[in-house]
Amino acid sequence: MKYFLYWGCSLEASGANYLKSLKPVCELLGMEFEEIDDWNCCGASVSYAGARDLSIRVLNARNLALAEMQGGYDIIAPCSSCYIQLIRTNHELREDEKLKEKVNSILREAGLTYNGTVNVRHIVDVLYNDVGIDRIKQKVTRPLSGLKVAGYVGCQSVRPYGEYDSKERPRVQDEILKALGAEPVKFPKKMQCCGSGIFLPEMELCMGLVKDILEDAIAHEAKIVSTVCPMCAMNLELYQGRINQLYNTNIQIPIVYLTQLMAVAFGLDLKEGAFLHMNYIPPEYVIKPILMQGGDSK
Repeated sequence: MKYFLYWGCSLEASGANYLKSLKPVCELLGMEFEEIDDWNCCGASVSYAGARDLSIRVLNARNLALAEMQGGYDIIAPCSSCYIQLIRTNHELREDEKLKEKVNSILREAGLTYNGTVNVRHIVDVLYNDVGIDRIKQKVTRPLSGLKVAGYVGCQSVRPYGEYDSKERPRVQDEILKALGAEPVKFPKKMQCCGSGIFLPEMELCMGLVKDILEDAIAHEAKIVSTVCPMCAMNLELYQGRINQLYNTNIQIPIVYLTQLMAVAFGLDLKEGAFLHMNYIPPEYVIKPILMQGGDSK
């Protein structure tokens, strides 16, 4: 199973623990990745700041055109913000010939042409539909039995283009968590927006959104929150202290990437395989007791 892995800007910086845990997990599952040579930023952050739609489409069409030239493999975008920008552009250009020609007139200046022949997919889609739950279960050597996890989906990974899951009642991340032996909890705000890229200019508004999400997860007995988006992970994790000061609350719950939990369950080292030491709120105090119950504390 060969794919282009488009990790964008955040997985090289704030979401580095996502990329570092994703690669060994996917290798164990038989996935092979190539990097799109000379890829560029998808423009997600500037799109929130009012960048012109055509500029964003050209940025993403360039990545798609490069992927077509370099092998045509499906593109996996682990970051939900990158995913929504790439798949949105792919949909729009496939469906609108005038827009496609306008974008191609710009791309031709760089010797590129977008043809619409590659697919853009989220990592959760590929894990569930290409790898499959049975293969994931086979790789589990350290089940996360008894670990109650809030699988936070957020607002971008299944809406509006997440064909791989329900747009109203998503279950794919929860199914993967079950395969790891964990217990996914049901919480109504699993799809509520965390504020994404407008967090800094609208901090008080967004802190209220995050507070509601985390309190909902905790109220439904979650001990840890998993996510598949670096923007969501940052917003849910970094601002818990400020939220507690603003609202006089006492929220402290670890935020991890789904791939980090997979790395733990697959028997990889907590530091060099799951990279838990890179999280802002240490998740080890929740995960290690679970592992010790199974006789493994590494």
